[in-house]
Amino acid sequence: MRSRVSRVLVWMLVGVANAPALAEDVPLHFVTEPFPPYTYAVNDKAAGPMVEVLRAVCEQLKRSCKIEVLPWRRALSLAQRGAADGIFTVVDTPERRAAFHISLPVIDARYTLFAQAGADFRFDGDRQTLKGRTIGVYGPSGSSYALDQLVDGVADVSKVLEYDNITVLRKLAAGRYGLQGLVLINEAVALDLIRTEKLSGLQAAGTVKQFSYSFGLSRARLTTADARQFDTALADLCSSGRTAALLKPYAVPAAACRHS
Repeated sequence: MRSRVSRVLVWMLVGVANAPALAEDVPLHFVTEPFPPYTYAVNDKAAGPMVEVLRAVCEQLKRSCKIEVLPWRRALSLAQRGAADGIFTVVDTPERRAAFHISLPVIDARYTLFAQAGADFRFDGDRQTLKGRTIGVYGPSGSSYALDQLVDGVADVSKVLEYDNITVLRKLAAGRYGLQGLVLINEAVALDLIRTEKLSGLQAAGTVKQFSYSFGLSRARLTTADARQFDTALADLCSSGRTAALLKPYAVPAAACRHS
């Protein structure tokens, strides 16, 4: 009899251990970075369009959620090792999929090349026009991954990885990448930084790639079932039009209600 009771207790414990984390009555912990116009801190509290959507998802799941704004490398390290449940904003790449369940897309965006004002250059899709150029980019990030893809097979391209987006823009404006210098950056981020930091001497020089931002749920912390539950809530918000309504005040476009 004691042996049978022990086996039952073991199976009950196994069931609890394997239960989806989203079904537990504990706050979900998400981390993000200062990344306006998408995420930022106001009075030490997370704000921005991605934060608005996440809070709505947590409300839909009937869960409390804690959101921290941290330097990107620290946030990424926490989420990768399972010290946080999720991270945003993320781009759906093989590297990110290895560590995270990537949610449905939330916001559409695009990577754009920027040049010094007056530069006689316009990117029209011909990658060979980048030959011999120096291109700055913030990374490691989705934009640095996009740059790797962009210049793969193009000769004599010098890629310069910088610590943050403002650094790449300042260096480009100052001519630090040379007369042939360019920067690859999220266009909305660049325009926001140019406005808030009062940068001058820069111009957009052609769109490289359209993409979307998503949430990443830590594989070290959450199961595939958890990710499906999260996506179901996100899909409901999107199809009902609430996601678009939440994003409208921020003037950022909502993504389609499906995985690409």
